[in-house]
Amino acid sequence: MSKETQKAIDNVFEALTKINPEATYLSEQTLSEVSEYIDTGCYALNAIMSGSLLTGGVPKGRITGFIGPSQTGKTYIINKILGNAQKKGMIPVIFDTEIAVESRGAENVGLDPKKTRHVPVDTVENCRNQIFTLLDGIEKNPSLKGKFIISIDSLGNLSAQKELNDAEAGKSATDMGLRAKQLKSMLRTLTYKAARTGTTILFSNHTYDDPAAMYPTLVKKQSGGSGPIYMASLLVQLASRSEKQDDKNDNDKMLPEAKNYSGVTLRALTVKNRFVPPYLEAEMYLNFLTGLDKYGGILGMAVNHGVIIQTGSTYTLPDGTKLGYFSKFKDDTNFWDNKIIPQIEKIIKEKYKYGNSSTNASIENDDELSDEEGGVVNGQD
Repeated sequence: MSKETQKAIDNVFEALTKINPEATYLSEQTLSEVSEYIDTGCYALNAIMSGSLLTGGVPKGRITGFIGPSQTGKTYIINKILGNAQKKGMIPVIFDTEIAVESRGAENVGLDPKKTRHVPVDTVENCRNQIFTLLDGIEKNPSLKGKFIISIDSLGNLSAQKELNDAEAGKSATDMGLRAKQLKSMLRTLTYKAARTGTTILFSNHTYDDPAAMYPTLVKKQSGGSGPIYMASLLVQLASRSEKQDDKNDNDKMLPEAKNYSGVTLRALTVKNRFVPPYLEAEMYLNFLTGLDKYGGILGMAVNHGVIIQTGSTYTLPDGTKLGYFSKFKDDTNFWDNKIIPQIEKIIKEKYKYGNSSTNASIENDDELSDEEGGVVNGQD
């Protein structure tokens, strides 16, 4: 490129920078770069969300949604993340639409109620305006950037103000999609503010089967329209099945009045992800007495990637070491932490990424192509 051409380009970009000081080259920008993640409390969930068991989880400064039917652990997981964020010095703010978050339950997942702000909200407009006010205050104080984490529990329970007004007036007018439009507008308004202030936003939402669908769909419909799908950077869809204590699970802790049910197995599916490829799936175990199992789902990942070999109901290592039945090494944290997890971490960091090595190699070697050679990389002009 000639000096005259480069100078002309610099002049064009200089004019743009005067209008928008945040405009810069992609390699220098920080607004859309996620440099930190918040632990979810489960290694397998961290992995499918961010591509790392140990340092991954919820992306800081982005909108992340946990969706699913009732009793799938949405509120539990979100509050667990809030507790982990609080331990890192962040300030949790809960916008509670169901009036279901109480101090004792919060303490059980590691939240300090005395340092957690609780904000009851009833309408989309109230929720949007109050969160926007909070983000606006953070933006005016640079020292507060990255200090806050917000949860909205849940989007599906927010009403439109018109809906309340009609109920008070005794009208039975239909919604006509107003609430869905307002939810989409709310999330669209908050996305940019959250990134600028480094504020992490979590939300839960209900899902349901579409009765008009001819065939069952993998991705379920959400309450409130398509706004959460478009605006969230990451969406995790949850499902559950109850776990009954039997001979294979007889050492699991349970409440004596629980009719032999010790907990639920949660299936997490990333139906949208801007950081690693979507449609990754992991299983977690939520025990009613002891909480979320940090190591739940790791065995499945280890088998999938060849770190552990399964033969029927017994397991071995690739070097031939016999592990026996899962129950024999299930609770051996030293085995998982020192032998298995580092291997899985190395593998998924290589595999959980968009694109491929040949594309990256072509881009890295792009400077070797001159204008005379046509400047064609990977078949693109």
